Amino acid sequence: MRTILVLLAVLFATPSAFGQQGSAMYRKADSLYRAKEYRASATSYMKGIQMEWTTDVPDRSASAAASWAMAGVSDSAFYLLNKVSISESISPGIAKSIQNNKGFVSLQTDKRWNPLVELISKKAASNYPQEEIIYGRKDGMALTMVRMNPKRKVNGKSIIFVIAGSWRSSYAGFEAYYTPQAYMYLSKGYTVFAVLVGSQPRYTMVDQVVDIKRAVRYVRYHAPNWGIDPNNIGITGSSAGGHLSLAVATADEKIDAGAADPVDRVSSRVQAVAVLYPPTDMVNWDGKGLNWINKFQRQKEASVFGAVDFKTWNSKTFSYDAVSDTVERNKIAREISPIYFVTPDDPPVFIVHGDADPTVPLVHSQAFTAKLKEAGVACRLVIKKGGKHDATDMNPEFQEFPDWFDMYLK
Repeated sequence: MRTILVLLAVLFATPSAFGQQGSAMYRKADSLYRAKEYRASATSYMKGIQMEWTTDVPDRSASAAASWAMAGVSDSAFYLLNKVSISESISPGIAKSIQNNKGFVSLQTDKRWNPLVELISKKAASNYPQEEIIYGRKDGMALTMVRMNPKRKVNGKSIIFVIAGSWRSSYAGFEAYYTPQAYMYLSKGYTVFAVLVGSQPRYTMVDQVVDIKRAVRYVRYHAPNWGIDPNNIGITGSSAGGHLSLAVATADEKIDAGAADPVDRVSSRVQAVAVLYPPTDMVNWDGKGLNWINKFQRQKEASVFGAVDFKTWNSKTFSYDAVSDTVERNKIAREISPIYFVTPDDPPVFIVHGDADPTVPLVHSQAFTAKLKEAGVACRLVIKKGGKHDATDMNPEFQEFPDWFDMYLK
């Protein structure tokens, strides 16, 4: 047992000398856990953490702890959970998942468990001071965002964090997956607005772009109340969140000066963008003319059909009719494809995309940044060799996103 604890301490104390990513080791660890090979799973998680850009990865540490607990090595599990309890990036979502993880059942009778869980919860809450805000309403429901405040080094600037994957948006996803990513902005003094949108299958991409524009306007309108600059707003997201970010960033500015709601009388423009592997062209998906928008079977297999199940309002029947006409669908698809709306006044864009992405082909980012360069817009594209559709594959460049915002949000 002592040997295991010494090994754990060495692993966490020694920075990775290889600069490799741990995603492959995490996938292996997940597979081993499902196969009930718990000790091997824990070891694989540990190796993955060692390969990371930082060892402060509380979600992975918690997973490793669960594997040790299932393997009957409780001291090693508690060692890792103690690391989690002092993590600067532990989020409320991760804290909650630890409490609910059945892998820790064997630890719950140990006198160390309850005090440690309490410490983890308190640390998570202190890491992410936050407030949920209603930024709009539609169909009798509230649209919400979570304002996350930096604890120190407040810089007076803000980041719109689009919470969407496969054009789905959920509070649970925000807590579990996106909150730890927000830490890298909070630690540099940014106020982060984690924006939830109307989610597919009920709402389409078109609806979601409207939601994000509303969120940007809301932040800009209320910026003085929060001590942030209304003229320095960045936007970020990954995959569908990246698509929505770019769709808003490249949209023509249309301000309704006569709007009844004063929020809708201000701009929805953003001043800088940093995204991961974003879809940018719905009518030329593979760069060779594949019209993805009408490939219904493919969309259903990928569980994203709801995002492109476009509808129009029928005032006669007081209901929505599906848009089935191919020409009309193609028109809508083009309107929600950022690549067709690049202009010289667009904000600077930073994209990281893997060359082994099985979900969104790399050509989306390559073609989009080529358009930006043609228009004279500042941009940077990092192509990650072997990178898949996974944020952990995108490090260390992913961690440079705050630096990009520092450069362009003045």
